[in-house]
Amino acid sequence: MNRFLLLLVTALVLASPAAFAAAPPQPVEKPPPARQGKLVFVATTGLEDIGTLSSSLRHVRIAKESGYLSDVVWLTYGRAVVALDPSVKAVPKEVREAAHAAKAAGVRLVACGNALLKFGIDPETLQPRADVVDNGVAELARLVAEGYQVIRY
Repeated sequence: MNRFLLLLVTALVLASPAAFAAAPPQPVEKPPPARQGKLVFVATTGLEDIGTLSSSLRHVRIAKESGYLSDVVWLTYGRAVVALDPSVKAVPKEVREAAHAAKAAGVRLVACGNALLKFGIDPETLQPRADVVDNGVAELARLVAEGYQVIRY
């Protein structure tokens, strides 16, 4: 027994201090996002509430850039279609910039053809470019049927 204790003490004395130092922590890698969810942000508010209109475009970009979702759509019908009309001077610069940033982030912008017609907006002039559907509410129903969750502005 004494011999074992002597060997143990000798080994501890001769061992380098580095052997007892804790191994440096390894960086923990996060697993990639699941990218399963789908959101549709529905914008119906127009120039009467610029804050809400602007928020919808900022939030849709952030949702897309999060990496957690497989698809993100900004669907506009009603008064909100004016946000994409470059001829409407009352649309603030920050709203236009937010729309372009959302598009650049990969958000699919969708405008209601009926609303464009009602407000006299030429679909070919939309900035940024948007997909135009005949009816925004019918498109919303289709997206919900495909499993999209709705966020309304």
